Amino acid sequence: MGMFRNLLILSILLSLCNAEINNTVQTDYNSIDNVHQVLSDTIVEWSDILDTRLSGWVSNYTNVSENDEAKISLDSFKEKVKSADAFFQNKRYLHETDDTFVTVRMNSEFQSRDSSDFNIKMGGQLPLKKTKRLFKIFVNDITMNDTMKNSEEESVTPKIGFHYSILEAHGIHSQYSLGTRGIHPFVRARFYMDILTNNWIIGPSQMFKYSFENKFEEETNIYFDNQFRDRSLLRVHLYRKTQDKIDGMDYALTLQYYWSPIKKMGLRVSQSFVGNTKYPYIADNNVDSPIIKTFGGINNYVTSFSLRQNIWRKWFFYEVRPGVNFHRDYDYEPNYTLHFLLDFHFGQSH
Repeated sequence: MGMFRNLLILSILLSLCNAEINNTVQTDYNSIDNVHQVLSDTIVEWSDILDTRLSGWVSNYTNVSENDEAKISLDSFKEKVKSADAFFQNKRYLHETDDTFVTVRMNSEFQSRDSSDFNIKMGGQLPLKKTKRLFKIFVNDITMNDTMKNSEEESVTPKIGFHYSILEAHGIHSQYSLGTRGIHPFVRARFYMDILTNNWIIGPSQMFKYSFENKFEEETNIYFDNQFRDRSLLRVHLYRKTQDKIDGMDYALTLQYYWSPIKKMGLRVSQSFVGNTKYPYIADNNVDSPIIKTFGGINNYVTSFSLRQNIWRKWFFYEVRPGVNFHRDYDYEPNYTLHFLLDFHFGQSH
């Protein structure tokens, strides 16, 4: 009888301790959620306040309606494409989104034939939608870097400035940018549109940029997107670019398949063929003065697999991206890579 009583008392005490621990853990989670919510609300609120005040200073502001009839056939398809871009936070999403956000990214990169790299990047934008259609203040590439790569090409300098988008005309979106990369100012114009044909949505874009650092450069991207089944997306991406400071023309063909097997998880398989019409390479490295020659053709074959997941709340993501590439610099021998990313997202989220 005494043993039964002691077991009963011990069971009650353990239950009380467990409840106290659960309450403590839940309190910690709630505190983190509250801090994140306050920061996100503050970012959105400051953007709205700045937007409202500036819009009052801009004259002749009119809210011109868009051609709703032309958008109906594209909207549902475009939303699926944009959701994939937004989830993986790719370059296209960052160029075209109207979201208000600040993102902190921790990135680790390991390579079998090159040095490893670790950096922390921060970027974001504040769209001002009431101000003469749409201004976007942006800050990109604020980086803390711990790397063994010392070449000038690997350095990343913060960019700050603003985008200005005008009303869509004939289906073409226009965006003009003025900013500075470190001490080097730049101007940029970007034009893009969406075309629906049969089961494909085609998204061509053209960018022109001039800076004191790299002089003139221009870039073309064309995206072909198709959905064969729910929660999946097939993409063919064509790319080309020229720069004053680099001989020849860069070009690439990328095939990508996106799939979301469960909610808050995305998979991406990618195969890229990267080339240049005048790619410089070391023809003979066994002499005192290496012989540099140019090569016109594919200089890199890149295969990668990405697993990205929103593992906690709406703002904490991780991504694992193993891959292999065959580069001319390594005599087309395999270079195995592994990227590991942690993203912390504040502001508007998907």
